[in-house]
Amino acid sequence: MRDAEALDARRFSDAQCAALFEAVLIDDEVDAHTELPDRITLDHNPAQLLDCYRICRQLWRTGVDRDAMIACNALLLRDRDLGPEDRLRFKYARARFKHLRFAHALYGERHTYPILFDWMTVLLGHLQDAFKTGLAGRVYSESLLCRLFLARGPWRLLEREVDRLTPTTSAGFRDYVAREIATLETMLSRELLTGAQFHATRKIASRLVSFYDTWRTIAPSDEAFKMSRALAAINGLMGAMHDILIERRVAGTQDYHRDPFALPAEIRERIVALVARYRASGLV
Repeated sequence: MRDAEALDARRFSDAQCAALFEAVLIDDEVDAHTELPDRITLDHNPAQLLDCYRICRQLWRTGVDRDAMIACNALLLRDRDLGPEDRLRFKYARARFKHLRFAHALYGERHTYPILFDWMTVLLGHLQDAFKTGLAGRVYSESLLCRLFLARGPWRLLEREVDRLTPTTSAGFRDYVAREIATLETMLSRELLTGAQFHATRKIASRLVSFYDTWRTIAPSDEAFKMSRALAAINGLMGAMHDILIERRVAGTQDYHRDPFALPAEIRERIVALVARYRASGLV
Protein backbone atom coordinates (compact mmCIF):
# COMPACT_ATOMS: atom_id res chain seq x y z
CA MET A 1 0.00 0.00 0.00
CA ARG A 2 1.30 3.44 -0.95
CA ASP A 3 0.06 6.38 1.14
CA ALA A 4 0.17 10.13 0.53
CA GLU A 5 3.77 10.46 1.72
CA ALA A 6 4.98 7.67 -0.56
CA LEU A 7 2.99 8.98 -3.50
CA ASP A 8 4.43 12.46 -2.97
CA ALA A 9 7.99 11.08 -2.96
CA ARG A 10 8.28 11.90 -6.64
CA ARG A 11 6.83 15.08 -8.08
CA PHE A 12 6.46 16.02 -11.72
CA SER A 13 7.10 19.45 -13.18
CA ASP A 14 4.35 21.96 -13.97
CA ALA A 15 5.27 21.55 -17.63
CA GLN A 16 4.72 17.79 -17.48
CA CYS A 17 1.35 18.21 -15.76
CA ALA A 18 0.35 20.81 -18.34
CA ALA A 19 1.39 18.47 -21.16
CA LEU A 20 -0.63 15.64 -19.64
CA PHE A 21 -3.73 17.80 -19.31
CA GLU A 22 -3.33 19.00 -22.88
CA ALA A 23 -3.28 15.36 -23.99
CA VAL A 24 -6.34 14.58 -21.84
CA LEU A 25 -8.30 17.42 -23.41
CA ILE A 26 -7.79 16.01 -26.92
CA ASP A 27 -8.24 12.34 -26.01
CA ASP A 28 -11.48 12.30 -27.98
CA GLU A 29 -10.37 14.28 -31.03
CA VAL A 30 -10.64 12.28 -34.23
CA ASP A 31 -7.73 12.52 -36.65
CA ALA A 32 -8.76 11.65 -40.20
CA HIS A 33 -5.77 9.34 -40.51
CA THR A 34 -4.14 7.58 -37.60
CA GLU A 35 -1.44 4.95 -37.67
CA LEU A 36 -0.97 2.17 -35.14
CA PRO A 37 2.62 1.29 -34.24
CA ASP A 38 4.08 -1.80 -35.90
CA ARG A 39 4.19 -3.52 -32.53
CA ILE A 40 2.58 -2.80 -29.16
CA THR A 41 4.68 -3.40 -26.05
CA LEU A 42 3.50 -3.67 -22.45
CA ASP A 43 6.78 -4.23 -20.64
CA HIS A 44 6.34 -1.48 -18.06
CA ASN A 45 7.91 -2.14 -14.67
CA PRO A 46 6.09 -1.45 -11.37
CA ALA A 47 8.00 1.79 -10.73
CA GLN A 48 6.93 3.16 -14.12
CA LEU A 49 3.31 2.19 -13.53
CA LEU A 50 3.38 3.82 -10.10
CA ASP A 51 4.76 7.00 -11.63
CA CYS A 52 1.81 6.97 -14.04
CA TYR A 53 -0.52 7.03 -11.05
CA ARG A 54 1.56 9.71 -9.33
CA ILE A 55 1.28 12.22 -12.15
CA CYS A 56 -2.47 11.56 -12.58
CA ARG A 57 -2.95 12.15 -8.86
CA GLN A 58 -0.80 15.29 -8.99
CA LEU A 59 -2.84 16.60 -11.91
CA TRP A 60 -6.02 16.11 -9.87
CA ARG A 61 -4.56 17.49 -6.63
CA THR A 62 -3.25 20.67 -8.24
CA GLY A 63 -6.15 21.24 -10.61
CA VAL A 64 -9.35 20.44 -8.70
CA ASP A 65 -10.52 23.17 -6.31
CA ARG A 66 -13.31 22.10 -3.95
CA ASP A 67 -14.35 25.70 -3.22
CA ALA A 68 -14.62 26.45 -6.94
CA MET A 69 -16.72 23.32 -7.44
CA ILE A 70 -19.03 24.37 -4.60
CA ALA A 71 -19.45 27.80 -6.22
CA CYS A 72 -20.20 26.21 -9.60
CA ASN A 73 -22.68 23.85 -7.96
CA ALA A 74 -24.44 26.80 -6.32
CA LEU A 75 -24.94 28.37 -9.75
CA LEU A 76 -26.47 25.15 -11.04
CA LEU A 77 -28.85 25.01 -8.09
CA ARG A 78 -29.90 28.61 -8.72
CA ASP A 79 -29.94 28.84 -12.52
CA ARG A 80 -30.08 25.16 -13.63
CA ASP A 81 -27.32 25.99 -16.12
CA LEU A 82 -23.85 27.48 -16.45
CA GLY A 83 -22.38 30.22 -18.62
CA PRO A 84 -19.59 29.44 -21.11
CA GLU A 85 -16.69 30.07 -18.69
CA ASP A 86 -18.23 28.02 -15.88
CA ARG A 87 -19.09 25.23 -18.30
CA LEU A 88 -15.42 25.13 -19.23
CA ARG A 89 -14.37 25.03 -15.56
CA PHE A 90 -16.82 22.19 -14.99
CA LYS A 91 -15.50 20.33 -18.01
CA TYR A 92 -11.90 20.67 -16.82
CA ALA A 93 -12.70 19.47 -13.30
CA ARG A 94 -14.63 16.48 -14.66
CA ALA A 95 -11.76 15.64 -17.04
CA ARG A 96 -9.35 15.48 -14.10
CA PHE A 97 -11.76 13.27 -12.15
CA LYS A 98 -12.19 10.90 -15.08
CA HIS A 99 -8.46 10.65 -15.71
CA LEU A 100 -7.66 9.82 -12.10
CA ARG A 101 -10.51 7.32 -11.90
CA PHE A 102 -9.05 5.54 -14.93
CA ALA A 103 -5.65 5.62 -13.21
CA HIS A 104 -7.03 3.66 -10.25
CA ALA A 105 -8.29 0.95 -12.60
CA LEU A 106 -5.08 0.86 -14.64
CA TYR A 107 -2.43 1.00 -11.92
CA GLY A 108 -4.13 -0.40 -8.82
CA GLU A 109 -3.74 -4.04 -7.83
CA ARG A 110 -7.50 -4.70 -7.99
CA HIS A 111 -8.01 -2.72 -11.24
CA THR A 112 -11.22 -1.19 -9.91
CA TYR A 113 -12.51 2.30 -9.18
CA PRO A 114 -12.57 3.50 -5.55
CA ILE A 115 -16.18 3.73 -4.41
CA LEU A 116 -16.63 7.41 -3.47
CA PHE A 117 -14.40 8.69 -6.25
CA ASP A 118 -16.33 6.62 -8.77
CA TRP A 119 -19.69 7.88 -7.49
CA MET A 120 -18.54 11.49 -7.70
CA THR A 121 -17.16 11.04 -11.22
CA VAL A 122 -20.36 9.40 -12.42
CA LEU A 123 -22.43 12.15 -10.77
CA LEU A 124 -20.44 14.86 -12.55
CA GLY A 125 -21.11 13.09 -15.85
CA HIS A 126 -24.85 12.87 -15.19
CA LEU A 127 -24.93 16.50 -14.14
CA GLN A 128 -23.12 17.60 -17.28
CA ASP A 129 -25.48 15.58 -19.47
CA ALA A 130 -28.43 17.20 -17.68
CA PHE A 131 -27.43 20.82 -18.21
CA LYS A 132 -26.19 20.18 -21.75
CA THR A 133 -29.58 18.74 -22.72
CA GLY A 134 -31.61 21.35 -20.82
CA LEU A 135 -33.15 19.01 -18.24
CA ALA A 136 -33.66 21.59 -15.49
CA GLY A 137 -35.26 19.16 -13.04
CA ARG A 138 -32.41 16.70 -13.41
CA VAL A 139 -29.89 19.51 -13.04
CA TYR A 140 -31.43 20.49 -9.70
CA SER A 141 -31.61 16.96 -8.28
CA GLU A 142 -28.11 16.01 -9.44
CA SER A 143 -26.73 19.29 -8.07
CA LEU A 144 -28.25 18.58 -4.66
CA LEU A 145 -26.58 15.19 -4.60
CA CYS A 146 -23.31 16.69 -5.81
CA ARG A 147 -23.42 19.24 -2.98
CA LEU A 148 -23.60 16.34 -0.53
CA PHE A 149 -20.40 14.84 -1.95
CA LEU A 150 -18.71 18.23 -1.77
CA ALA A 151 -19.38 18.52 1.99
CA ARG A 152 -16.25 18.43 4.11
CA GLY A 153 -16.70 14.89 5.49
CA PRO A 154 -17.37 13.04 2.23
CA TRP A 155 -14.68 15.08 0.49
CA ARG A 156 -12.08 14.02 3.06
CA LEU A 157 -13.04 10.39 2.54
CA LEU A 158 -12.73 10.89 -1.21
CA GLU A 159 -9.26 12.41 -0.77
CA ARG A 160 -8.31 9.45 1.38
CA GLU A 161 -9.10 7.16 -1.54
CA VAL A 162 -6.92 9.33 -3.80
CA ASP A 163 -4.02 9.11 -1.35
CA ARG A 164 -3.98 5.32 -1.08
CA LEU A 165 -3.00 2.84 -3.75
CA THR A 166 -1.87 -0.77 -3.72
CA PRO A 167 0.07 -0.82 -7.01
CA THR A 168 -0.32 -3.45 -9.68
CA THR A 169 2.56 -5.57 -10.94
CA SER A 170 3.92 -5.70 -14.48
CA ALA A 171 2.13 -9.01 -15.05
CA GLY A 172 -1.04 -7.68 -13.44
CA PHE A 173 -1.07 -4.70 -15.77
CA ARG A 174 -0.52 -6.87 -18.87
CA ASP A 175 -3.28 -9.26 -17.80
CA TYR A 176 -5.67 -6.37 -17.19
CA VAL A 177 -5.07 -4.89 -20.64
CA ALA A 178 -5.45 -8.36 -22.20
CA ARG A 179 -8.85 -8.71 -20.52
CA GLU A 180 -9.88 -5.30 -21.84
CA ILE A 181 -8.94 -6.26 -25.39
CA ALA A 182 -10.74 -9.60 -25.03
CA THR A 183 -13.87 -7.68 -24.05
CA LEU A 184 -13.54 -5.58 -27.21
CA GLU A 185 -13.36 -8.81 -29.21
CA THR A 186 -16.57 -10.01 -27.58
CA MET A 187 -18.25 -6.76 -28.51
CA LEU A 188 -17.09 -7.12 -32.12
CA SER A 189 -18.70 -10.56 -32.29
CA ARG A 190 -22.14 -9.00 -31.80
CA GLU A 191 -24.04 -7.52 -34.71
CA LEU A 192 -26.10 -5.25 -32.46
CA LEU A 193 -25.48 -3.43 -29.17
CA THR A 194 -27.68 -1.50 -26.75
CA GLY A 195 -26.67 1.98 -25.67
CA ALA A 196 -25.54 0.67 -22.28
CA GLN A 197 -23.39 -2.05 -23.88
CA PHE A 198 -21.91 0.50 -26.25
CA HIS A 199 -21.05 2.84 -23.36
CA ALA A 200 -19.37 0.04 -21.41
CA THR A 201 -17.28 -0.70 -24.49
CA ARG A 202 -16.36 2.94 -24.95
CA LYS A 203 -15.01 3.02 -21.40
CA ILE A 204 -12.34 0.52 -22.46
CA ALA A 205 -11.13 2.86 -25.20
CA SER A 206 -11.22 5.72 -22.69
CA ARG A 207 -9.11 3.83 -20.17
CA LEU A 208 -6.59 2.76 -22.80
CA VAL A 209 -6.20 6.27 -24.26
CA SER A 210 -5.78 7.65 -20.73
CA PHE A 211 -2.84 5.29 -20.23
CA TYR A 212 -1.10 6.36 -23.42
CA ASP A 213 -1.80 10.04 -22.70
CA THR A 214 0.03 9.55 -19.41
CA TRP A 215 2.79 7.33 -20.73
CA ARG A 216 3.68 9.61 -23.62
CA THR A 217 3.92 12.47 -21.15
CA ILE A 218 6.43 10.85 -18.79
CA ALA A 219 8.21 8.63 -21.33
CA PRO A 220 7.73 10.10 -24.83
CA SER A 221 8.03 7.66 -27.73
CA ASP A 222 6.69 7.17 -31.23
CA GLU A 223 4.74 4.09 -30.11
CA ALA A 224 3.05 5.90 -27.23
CA PHE A 225 2.13 8.88 -29.41
CA LYS A 226 0.66 6.71 -32.18
CA MET A 227 -1.33 4.65 -29.69
CA SER A 228 -2.60 7.79 -28.00
CA ARG A 229 -3.88 9.31 -31.24
CA ALA A 230 -5.32 6.07 -32.64
CA LEU A 231 -7.20 5.41 -29.41
CA ALA A 232 -8.31 9.04 -29.22
CA ALA A 233 -9.95 8.65 -32.62
CA ILE A 234 -11.86 5.58 -31.44
CA ASN A 235 -12.78 7.32 -28.20
CA GLY A 236 -13.95 10.42 -30.04
CA LEU A 237 -16.07 8.55 -32.56
CA MET A 238 -17.67 6.52 -29.79
CA GLY A 239 -18.21 9.66 -27.73
CA ALA A 240 -20.02 11.37 -30.59
CA MET A 241 -22.18 8.28 -31.07
CA HIS A 242 -22.93 8.17 -27.35
CA ASP A 243 -24.08 11.80 -27.44
CA ILE A 244 -26.57 10.81 -30.14
CA LEU A 245 -27.79 7.91 -27.99
CA ILE A 246 -28.32 10.25 -25.04
CA GLU A 247 -30.30 12.65 -27.26
CA ARG A 248 -32.46 9.77 -28.46
CA ARG A 249 -33.03 8.64 -24.88
CA VAL A 250 -34.07 12.15 -23.83
CA ALA A 251 -36.36 12.43 -26.86
CA GLY A 252 -37.88 9.02 -26.10
CA THR A 253 -37.06 7.62 -29.53
CA GLN A 254 -34.64 4.91 -28.38
CA ASP A 255 -34.44 2.96 -25.15
CA TYR A 256 -30.85 3.18 -23.92
CA HIS A 257 -30.92 -0.24 -22.25
CA ARG A 258 -33.17 -2.24 -24.57
CA ASP A 259 -33.10 -1.01 -28.16
CA PRO A 260 -30.10 -2.43 -30.07
CA PHE A 261 -28.36 -0.76 -32.98
CA ALA A 262 -25.54 -1.63 -35.38
CA LEU A 263 -22.07 -0.40 -34.53
CA PRO A 264 -21.06 2.31 -37.06
CA ALA A 265 -18.68 0.94 -39.68
CA GLU A 266 -15.80 3.35 -39.00
CA ILE A 267 -15.81 2.54 -35.28
CA ARG A 268 -15.89 -1.18 -35.98
CA GLU A 269 -13.05 -0.96 -38.50
CA ARG A 270 -10.80 0.97 -36.11
CA ILE A 271 -11.46 -1.41 -33.20
CA VAL A 272 -10.87 -4.45 -35.43
CA ALA A 273 -7.48 -3.01 -36.43
CA LEU A 274 -6.60 -2.27 -32.80
CA VAL A 275 -7.46 -5.76 -31.59
CA ALA A 276 -5.56 -7.30 -34.50
CA ARG A 277 -2.43 -5.30 -33.60
CA TYR A 278 -2.61 -6.43 -29.97
CA ARG A 279 -2.97 -10.04 -31.15
CA ALA A 280 -0.07 -9.70 -33.61
CA SER A 281 2.03 -8.35 -30.74
CA GLY A 282 1.29 -11.46 -28.67
CA LEU A 283 -0.54 -9.55 -25.94
CA VAL A 284 -3.91 -11.29 -26.18
